Parts: sequence; structure tokens; C-alpha cells
Amino acid sequence: MSQPTLAVLLTLAAGLLYTLGYALAKILSDALDPVQITFLRSAIVLAGWGAWLVVTADAGAAVRRLLAPPRAMDQRLAAAMLIFSTTLAVLGYSLVPVTEASALGFTAPIILVVLGALVLHERVTPRRWVAVALGFAGMLVVVRPGGELFTCAAAVPVAAALTYALYQVMTRRIRGAADEWDATLQGALAGVVLLAPAMPWLWRAPAMADVALVVLYAAVQTAALLCIAGAVRRAEVSGLAPWHYSRIVFALGFDALLFARLPGAWAIAGCALIAAGGLVLAWPRRR
Repeated sequence: MSQPTLAVLLTLAAGLLYTLGYALAKILSDALDPVQITFLRSAIVLAGWGAWLVVTADAGAAVRRLLAPPRAMDQRLAAAMLIFSTTLAVLGYSLVPVTEASALGFTAPIILVVLGALVLHERVTPRRWVAVALGFAGMLVVVRPGGELFTCAAAVPVAAALTYALYQVMTRRIRGAADEWDATLQGALAGVVLLAPAMPWLWRAPAMADVALVVLYAAVQTAALLCIAGAVRRAEVSGLAPWHYSRIVFALGFDALLFARLPGAWAIAGCALIAAGGLVLAWPRRR
């Protein structure tokens, strides 16, 4: 399997896992604060890493790599951006239905293409612009500007999308120094360090069912982070951007499955446009 193909598959897997994770976070937000949810996810990831240290052959080297990673400042800035994005996303999904929150998050691929060109100096082909435009048009059809969704709450998923796009660009820039696990662990460490000071004011005692759901959420989100970190190490972020639109299809499914919200004709039409964007990108080029 070629590296670009693997990158696309990883991006699709990340979309599925991210959408499931944020649907779980939406359920959790009824009992826990969004900042607390991100803090707990980060703490669980670090705890799992700590358990792994017990059986690894060189625990000292692993600890040194976490505390003093290559290109430490760049990795820590990317980790902080990830935590900021994750916290905003959890808050956004708590305020807005899953499908609509995902659709608003599809400003991220547009931002990725622009940042890929301006920051990473990637060449953005006309076909990529067409694919992204189709996906963005599909998002607009699903959300329908001017409707009841466009409130202050809708700005939160958009802000999450912007910071998530910045995180992906930062991850791409440090791909030679950090692998998927580095990005994941640095994000977990940043989440504990940055969010712990707020816990005395935001902490809500979780029930056992909430704890189990947080563990599942942490596992799903960690798998998603590993997938997206692996994808951006193997392909240009602007090339992967249109494939992020697949998340709207997953969001429609989880809305129906977990929240009993069935998509209407507008949502289906928007998904068709999003799928068309992916097909434009995937269609083989003529020699």
C-alpha cells in the first residue's frame, strides 16, 4: 500500500473515531464540565503510558523523551494547541447537535489548504481547491446559513476547527522529530499541566458510569490522534483536507444511533456534495 493511500485511510479512521469520541463527550457533558473531560482524558492517557513503563525494557529513555523531547518547544506548542482545540471541541459538541457541530468544524479543511500553502509551502492544485469547495458547499447545505443554528454557540466549533488545523500544520512541521506516540503523549502531558489548575473550581464528582465512559472516550480519542498524526506524516495536509469531510457522514450516523436524530433531505444532499469532493480528489489523474 502506498504512503498517500495509507494517509487517506488513516484520515478516514481518524474522522470516524473523532466523531464517536465527541459524541461520547456530548453525553458526558451532561454530568462533567468540558474542561474536566479533557483533563481526565489526558490523565488517563498518561496513566496508561505509566503502566506501559513497568514492562518496557528502557523506561528511563521513555521518560527522558517525554520530558525533554526533540524540538521541545515546537512539540509543546503543538501539544498546547491540541489541548486548546480538544477543549473547545468538547464544549462545542455540548452546545450544538453532533451533525451541526461536525459541519461547522469543516472550516478546518479550508484552513488546512490555506495554511498548507502559506506555512508549509505546499503546492495546492486546482483539483484540491475544487474538492475542498465541494465539501464546503456540502457543509453549507447541511447547516443552511440563516437558520436557527447560527448563534454564538456556533462560533465554538469553528474556533475548535481553526486550532485543530493549526495543530495539524505544527505536527506536519515536526514530523522528522516526533512520531505518532510523541504527539499523543505530549498532548496528554500538556492537558494535565495546563488544565489541572482549573480543576478545583470545575471538578464535578463522576459516577462510576461516567468514569467508564471517560475511559472509553480517552481510548477512542487517543486512537484518533494516532491516526491523524500518522496521516500528516505521510501526506501533505492540503491533500488530506477534503477527506476530513467524511466526518459529516459519521456524524449523521451517530446522531441517529445515539441521539435518535434522523437526517433530512438537506442533510443527505449535503453529504452527497461532501462525497463528491472526496471522489474528485481520489479520481486518478490522466498521464
